[in-house]
Amino acid sequence: MDVVLVIIGFLGVAAIVVAAYIFMVAARTYVSDDERRQHRRLGRPYVNRAKHDRRSGQPVTFPLTVNGVLITHDRRRTPDRRRAAFS
Repeated sequence: MDVVLVIIGFLGVAAIVVAAYIFMVAARTYVSDDERRQHRRLGRPYVNRAKHDRRSGQPVTFPLTVNGVLITHDRRRTPDRRRAAFS
């Protein structure tokens, strides 16, 4: 019985140590303000976005070519299903 309690105690202490290590690594990686770590985590250099809205605000007409892909019809549902559910 004593051996079982010692094993359970050892596993409990090991679980606490592993959880503390995982917490410290996550805090250092994801919460830190260090920009070098954020760049490394993203896997690509940070690119500043333009402050202005990139959308033209004009309606599109179909067929439409986007990045070399032909889109023949609008796949969005009309009327909006969410709005119809609350009516």
